Amino acid sequence: MTSAFSSRRLALLAALASTLWLAACGGGGGGDGNGSTNVRALNLTTDLPSIDIYTSDTKRFSAVATDTLAPSISFEANTYTLNVKRAGDGATLLTGSYALAKDQNYTAVVWGRETALRVSTLPENENTGDIAAGNTKVRFFNATTDTGAVDVFITSSTADLGETSATRGNLTSGSLSGFSDLSQGTYRLRVTGQGDPNDVRLDIPAITLKDKSYATLVLTAGASGVLVNGTLIEQQGAVTTLKNTKARMRVVASVNTGGNVNVAVGGRTLAGGLRSPSVGPYTLVDAGTAVDLTVRVNGGVVTSGNRSFAAGTDYTLLTYGPAATPLVTVITDDNRLPTAATRVKVRLLHAAAGTDPLTLSADYLALASDIVTGTVSPYATTNANPSVRIDVNSAAGVTSLFTATDVNLQGQSVYTVLMLGGNVVGGVETPTGVIRKER
Repeated sequence: MTSAFSSRRLALLAALASTLWLAACGGGGGGDGNGSTNVRALNLTTDLPSIDIYTSDTKRFSAVATDTLAPSISFEANTYTLNVKRAGDGATLLTGSYALAKDQNYTAVVWGRETALRVSTLPENENTGDIAAGNTKVRFFNATTDTGAVDVFITSSTADLGETSATRGNLTSGSLSGFSDLSQGTYRLRVTGQGDPNDVRLDIPAITLKDKSYATLVLTAGASGVLVNGTLIEQQGAVTTLKNTKARMRVVASVNTGGNVNVAVGGRTLAGGLRSPSVGPYTLVDAGTAVDLTVRVNGGVVTSGNRSFAAGTDYTLLTYGPAATPLVTVITDDNRLPTAATRVKVRLLHAAAGTDPLTLSADYLALASDIVTGTVSPYATTNANPSVRIDVNSAAGVTSLFTATDVNLQGQSVYTVLMLGGNVVGGVETPTGVIRKER
């Protein structure tokens, strides 16, 4: 049994490098048409609310909604061409060839973005008789291309992550771990960025791991690519959705004449006395449709009331303009990584009040143009380069408002160039340029 398990695990880990893999053990398989196998399907895609799954031209699973498990169906053991489509649409989003071995059970997990789908077939044939009474076994699957490596902690509710070893550390994007042994019971689940216990990506107060059972915890990316969601799959059993209840927000203070900005979200101070020009760090905030937001500049309330913040999403709260009449805008940030390792995402945020529309250039090639105050450009995708000249120019200006040379734009990264107000030089309001690596 140990040898069979090791072989299967190696097959799983090796095959995850492709967009479609199958790990099969046991006899049969492949093309003799003898015996059958059982497959169920789970839609964990980021942006596809419903999918159809075909083998060749035969629809096997119809209109599988996000976070929904389609019941198991029986196939003849054979090799098939798999096609995934948006429900009711004829266009194929993913196609590939895969094999089903006889006398096996699988959960086919469809994950990723519509433009870069993946399918992973998780074998569910472990012998529960191998687990001692009072124990359970859990494995972990990082079904993301955006989050990078993470650490997974299954602990008591009060455990200090800074003093606790990860249940599974350095779980890289697209990888499936082996099983970890735990006692049955109710635990707190937390996921952090690899090696950083303060970078919390998911915090679920209570999950229950059953006696003498195998389970798989699948992690999927939130809308902005940093926070994650969880799904607990019991072997040949129920699926429990573990959705994130948090968003991330940072404050950008860009009020003229060095204005001080204070922001409270959900009754908790997010930024206190942040002096312009400044860019605060991303911080977890409660998501929801009625989250109280209060912004003060130099002690006076600029805005107060309920706002909607979507779980798993990153936001930049920008406060800018004259100190007497400051403005507030909330920008949704897409911090998902570029798909290609040699590509970079760059955008321009214009927060310097009183300045004409701006243009962002890299090595004299315009990446964004005509960006007006209080707005951000779409992301431009460009090639990674260890030494780039960045310029920001105004429509009316002859010289650059901001220039940075020898900028290292690292592959598969996300950058924002911010032009900020608040800096007074010689009695004149002077825009300040900042390059921020988001991921």
